[in-house]
Amino acid sequence: MQGMTIGRLIRREMQGAKANTVLCFTTVVIATALLVAMVGISRASVDATRISMKRMGFNLLILPSGTDPARFQALDFQDKTMPEEYVTRLATQGTILAQHFVAKYQKTIQVDGCTMVLTGVLSETIKHDTKKKPMDTAYEVPEGKVFVGSAAAKATGVQVGDTLTVLGEPFEVARILDEVGIIPDDIRLYAYLHDVQRLVGAPGRINAIDALACYCPVAVDDVLAALKNSINEVLPDTEVQPYKSILLARQSQRAMMYRLELAVLAIVMAGSAAAIWGLTYQNVRNRRYEIGVLRALGVPDRRIAMLFVGKTLAYSIAGAALGCLCGYYAAVQFNVAERPISVPGNVWLAVLVATPLMTALFALPPLVSRLAQDPLDVLGGAE
Repeated sequence: MQGMTIGRLIRREMQGAKANTVLCFTTVVIATALLVAMVGISRASVDATRISMKRMGFNLLILPSGTDPARFQALDFQDKTMPEEYVTRLATQGTILAQHFVAKYQKTIQVDGCTMVLTGVLSETIKHDTKKKPMDTAYEVPEGKVFVGSAAAKATGVQVGDTLTVLGEPFEVARILDEVGIIPDDIRLYAYLHDVQRLVGAPGRINAIDALACYCPVAVDDVLAALKNSINEVLPDTEVQPYKSILLARQSQRAMMYRLELAVLAIVMAGSAAAIWGLTYQNVRNRRYEIGVLRALGVPDRRIAMLFVGKTLAYSIAGAALGCLCGYYAAVQFNVAERPISVPGNVWLAVLVATPLMTALFALPPLVSRLAQDPLDVLGGAE
């Protein structure tokens, strides 16, 4: 013992207890693989939901204070307006729980005997210091041109390239939009915002802001209140109307996946703790006479403990590394979200560092209990 290094002793211990070492190693691999696979699949599912919800369009509507929601939904947009620069103010505030913004001026008009919702828009404004892609439902209309909703185009018979007279001014039809199946989207007449402001005599004014809240912390209990408060703190003279079904569906899915991750983590940790504790107990029990002899010969308990803890760290580090690879492979194979599997670097690091530490912690109780036993009792046959 005195002439051997701890490393050689650990190798001999592993060779002398091959079955126990393999079982412990396998336990660590399975536990680590389950955690990594769960994180990868859940994040891919959340990302797939994010993409699906984003394609459904904006989930927040910001209106000037005092707007009558009933009249607004009846396409009576009233005379309430707010400054166009409100969009920039929202995009530059880090506390806002929304990332995409589009300024609009809407007015119900008649064009060639057809009711249309004239909608002036600018290109989408994305929250500063983010790398978000523009929304599919955010249109960038060139100056002097219009995009015509499918129902409005069908009613008037206009085609791309035709000229449409809007409030006495001619505009070229640059695009016929696909059918959405929602009113008023299919009867909208999109135009460049500054063109519309000029036509209605409201320079620098808008009467709505479309916004998309992409991410709200899972820990927030009342998502709607948190969103409204974050916007009203910056723009107190506005009203926030959330599209609840779209907004809450995504938040509920994220919260569900978060709870599932915690449940899997708790189950895996409990099962792993029990397995490691039992296998370590069996190992030190089978080695009780060797431990008793070493202690009777004066070998310090610390050195004996280093032998078993070193063995635990060795198989847990190797098991964590292999488990991470197996877990990632399993996540790729069983991914049902049709989104790339991505496990953040901090998760890899946490698993590789925490797994050996937790395994050593789980193995300590049976080891400490055996070292606390009098060596004379062990050599005398007492348990």
